[in-house]
Amino acid sequence: MSFDELIDRTGTKSARWRGRGDTLALTVGDSDFRLPPPVRDALIKRLDEGVVGYDGVPDSLRELIIDRMLRLYDWQIKDEWLVFLSGVVPGFNFCCRGLTSPGDAIISETPIYYPFLSAPSNADRALSPLPALLQSGRWSMDLDGLAKLAAEPRNKLLLFCNPQNPLGRVSTRDELLAMADICVREQVPIVSDEIHCDLLYDGNRHIPIASLAPEIADITVTLMSATKAFGISGIGGAFAVIPNPVLRAKLRQATAGLGSSLNALSMTAMEAAFRDCEQWLAEERQHLEDCRDYLCRELQALPGVSLVKPEGTYFLWLDFSETGLNNPYQSLCDAGVELSEGDKFGDDKFLRLNFASPRFRLEEAVSRMQVNLSR
Repeated sequence: MSFDELIDRTGTKSARWRGRGDTLALTVGDSDFRLPPPVRDALIKRLDEGVVGYDGVPDSLRELIIDRMLRLYDWQIKDEWLVFLSGVVPGFNFCCRGLTSPGDAIISETPIYYPFLSAPSNADRALSPLPALLQSGRWSMDLDGLAKLAAEPRNKLLLFCNPQNPLGRVSTRDELLAMADICVREQVPIVSDEIHCDLLYDGNRHIPIASLAPEIADITVTLMSATKAFGISGIGGAFAVIPNPVLRAKLRQATAGLGSSLNALSMTAMEAAFRDCEQWLAEERQHLEDCRDYLCRELQALPGVSLVKPEGTYFLWLDFSETGLNNPYQSLCDAGVELSEGDKFGDDKFLRLNFASPRFRLEEAVSRMQVNLSR
């Protein structure tokens, strides 16, 4: 399969492309790649059954997930630990409601995927921001800052993102252990969004934080999904792994009556992705890594632009603070390139670039940016 195929979505209902005209929209976190053939075939087969009713989660999907956790991460999970959800974002919003109480505060690193920033207020909780640190050319979590926040009685939960969107950081074992040690000591549960765990580069290895030790698993809700890696964001579907029965019961209570589980098509797509698409995923990952390397090389040469090469995800977090542009977002839009505005993620000096596109589209975006920033 070619990941350089042009699929024109400007005439569709795409939130990313609709109404953009000739502007290159490298924004919303979905990909421009055609569905993996096994996923497409499975969806067509399910639709050809003639009735799309209420499906129960099949044992085969549960077994695939359990096998996947063991095979990829040496993490032995149990069937009863699984809670199926409509998506990861609903998952951490449910956790904010179910695992905390009114008046509590919730810790989140910043900058971060913007639904993290609104999830506490959605639940009538406060946000306790934890600014990330840029040290020796790599983004890291401020562990001293985390220790101070976790020790404050009002902070009852940590929202964590690994691989980190938009920073592209893939946390190491030592980083995870240091963070978890603080949360175990202070008994601050961790909600770990690991939706980009399949999109890692340079030999980096994803480690689910809950897999490190039983006492860490006991305070952790792990959220995972096939949607980002396998290009099925519009279909949705996710699952939580929750070893602690008390946390699991609280999440189930928070989701009760809200229709929050998988539907017939999301479970069909997830099962096909996990069962039949490993080779497709490997090819996609190689395409993304090549695109990342190209963009990092070209964009770092632009006047005033700086970046940290992402270790995972398909996002670049670009610092425009030294370009002299008063409004980098609008300046690039005027040049025909739209990126995501950094203030939504918690830092208005940056823009986020989604590079899950054909290479030639990214090359055209670079060309337009070069003209704009070289004036």
